[in-house]
Amino acid sequence: MSPVSLPQPLTSFACGVVVQLAFLSLLPAEAERLRDLGIREGNEIHVIRNAESLICKVEASRVVLRREVAMNVFAVLQPA
Repeated sequence: MSPVSLPQPLTSFACGVVVQLAFLSLLPAEAERLRDLGIREGNEIHVIRNAESLICKVEASRVVLRREVAMNVFAVLQPA
């Protein structure tokens, strides 16, 4: 397996990158809240900003995640 295909925290990806959500490593209530916002396994996520907070585009919405939450959301890089 290529290192690029291993799940990494959202905070590992640069702005402008498109990733596919692999899994959430959060408490069940936190994970359910993110799923309600469209951040769920298999969904495509566009990283818009990666700084103190992470802004991502999910479907037709933009979602802001605290850095400590984004560090527990794992994704893989979408093939070019």
